[in-house]
Amino acid sequence: MDRDTEALSQDGNEGLLSAVLADAEVKERLQRMPADEKTVTICALAASGLTHPSWPQTWEDYAVTETMELVGDPSETSISKIDKGFVPIRLLSQLTDMRAEEVDYRIVGKLGSGGTGVVYQAHQRALDREVAIKVLRDELATNQVSRERFLTEARVIGGLDHPNVIALHEVCVDSDGFLFYSMKRIEGASWDQQISRNSVDENVKILLRVADAIRYAHSRGLVHRDIKPENIMLGQFGEVLVADWGLALRIGGGDLRHGVKQTIGGTPAYMAPELANGSHAAVTYQTDVYLLGAILFEILTGSPPHDGNSLLACLQAAARNVIRETEVTGELMDIARIAMAERTEDRYLSVDAFINSLNDQQKHDQSVRLVKRAQARLLNAKDDHQYEDFRVADALLMEALDIWPNNPSAQETRSALQQRFAEAATRRGDYDLALSIYASADQLDSEQAAEVKSLKATRASNDQRNSRYSVLFTQAPEAGLLIRMDSGCVVEANDAFRTLFGYSNEEVVNRSIFDLNIWDCEQDRKRLTAALQATGALNNLESRFLHRDGHAIDVLISGCVVDMQGEAMVVSTIRDISIRKKAENELMMSRQRLRDLQRLAGLATWSFDTRTEELVWSDEAFRLSGRDPALGPPSSDQFYAMIHEDDREVLRDTIDAALASGLAYELTVRQVLEDGESRELLLKGQPIFNVEGYTTELYGVMIPHVK
Repeated sequence: MDRDTEALSQDGNEGLLSAVLADAEVKERLQRMPADEKTVTICALAASGLTHPSWPQTWEDYAVTETMELVGDPSETSISKIDKGFVPIRLLSQLTDMRAEEVDYRIVGKLGSGGTGVVYQAHQRALDREVAIKVLRDELATNQVSRERFLTEARVIGGLDHPNVIALHEVCVDSDGFLFYSMKRIEGASWDQQISRNSVDENVKILLRVADAIRYAHSRGLVHRDIKPENIMLGQFGEVLVADWGLALRIGGGDLRHGVKQTIGGTPAYMAPELANGSHAAVTYQTDVYLLGAILFEILTGSPPHDGNSLLACLQAAARNVIRETEVTGELMDIARIAMAERTEDRYLSVDAFINSLNDQQKHDQSVRLVKRAQARLLNAKDDHQYEDFRVADALLMEALDIWPNNPSAQETRSALQQRFAEAATRRGDYDLALSIYASADQLDSEQAAEVKSLKATRASNDQRNSRYSVLFTQAPEAGLLIRMDSGCVVEANDAFRTLFGYSNEEVVNRSIFDLNIWDCEQDRKRLTAALQATGALNNLESRFLHRDGHAIDVLISGCVVDMQGEAMVVSTIRDISIRKKAENELMMSRQRLRDLQRLAGLATWSFDTRTEELVWSDEAFRLSGRDPALGPPSSDQFYAMIHEDDREVLRDTIDAALASGLAYELTVRQVLEDGESRELLLKGQPIFNVEGYTTELYGVMIPHVK
């Protein structure tokens, strides 16, 4: 035994690596092989008994058109030697052998192979169903220890009744003495074929179901020793089944035969150190905990933890617990590294503890997602709706803390939210709300809370001093609101306002004007606010307010900023102009009908808007004047230029007098034609008034004068 072999020997027995290093031929062979994720086993305490799925063997090259024959002397493998109990004989055949009624299992094709066995798909004639059968590899078929180990594996699986352990149907020998057992055929694939395509969450959920099966096996005193994605079957309907219990070992039991106890091995890419360089005495339930952690490492990084330039180097890395480097960090990686601790006492004490850590991490992850949603809500909070955003964010944070009470991010974010919420409430004058927030944050003794208390006391004093004014304001005949300039909070709504718009006092007072749904046009509210901030007053803003039941009311709004005991207040009056607007609309419709009739009559009409100074001509007016319609209506100067110079001053005086007096006029003037000649026109005009008596338009007709 060389130095490496001696250093890796424990309890006077050789481990897997020790056995390999003791055999120069096998050592040299493993040095030439690339690192893979296959199971390596030693069926006896000699490296000559070492097996690997990629090494040549008769069964590995088996074709379904050939007959399976037992290698060796059949007398050495008689049923009496195979098992001390009873193993039934079942006829096993290929598709080309025997008639269908003569066989129990007919092989359909190969599904896969491992270190000690080959798995085939077969048809069971008695029950007319597809099953999977596992047969000892050809080179192990006559080895008594391997056969006993195979029977033990079958009994282990048969004794495990768990939804995540593959179901075994029966263990048999065929007519030539080949041992095999049949089990449930799973429509699907092994986990190693899907693990890279799944999300981390999906793979962790699968790992939890695998861990539950291993926890059950531990309750029966069994250690699996070769847990890896290749040995996990994923069915098409969500099944997760742990397979290949060929290396299972019973802890503290004496029911396994001596030869089977000597079988050691595992998969170097995932192997715990004690599997590589220890004896059976070093294997514990925490050996399986290591393997579960190794799978979690692969879920996070895409590769199993151990690697090397050769299969031997990978085995040596496993023996020394050399884990490949990765930049992946986080709680899941922390769980994986605890599970893969070199010393068993530093790992999770049980699979239960490992499962609990994964469940806690999933809760933590859910809590973190809720915090991120709350932070996004706060980041996009709008000034006009901050209260709603604050309340939604706080609800998300409370749920996050309910799931994970010690979530530091949730605690810090909620503390910052409460501070912002309280400050916003203070700015709006919601002092009671601000104080309640400080109380819930246990900050009633803070300087900020003391400032809010002072502001609340000042307001109470001001409210008392302004009570006399409030009485007068309340009894005013026109609707009105008294609003704090800094926060927009309504201090008072008089009786006329409540009657006009259908609100109760409680629905308006102490609420922000920004939150009240009374503006039909949001732009009008912004215009009023901007004018008050800029000049301190705005008069006669026409707008529409919404009644409590939703219908609109035409209003005329005036407001000014006044100082009331050191606090800026907006005093607003709101006049109902619905009747006036109705009259204006009716008048406008009447004028429109008159103009339509005049157009139908072919009269040359025109109108002049006194507010915009816009002149509009009918088509007949263009024709009568000889002006090109493409040029548009003439300006005032152009119009007067069309009139004879001796008549211009009289026309100006007549129009000015009509605008001033509101009286109609009628005047005959001379129009200058393009050839220099002139003709007489009869001009008739009528000023148009609004309901308040102001002239808004001058309307007239042009008629050729007939003598």
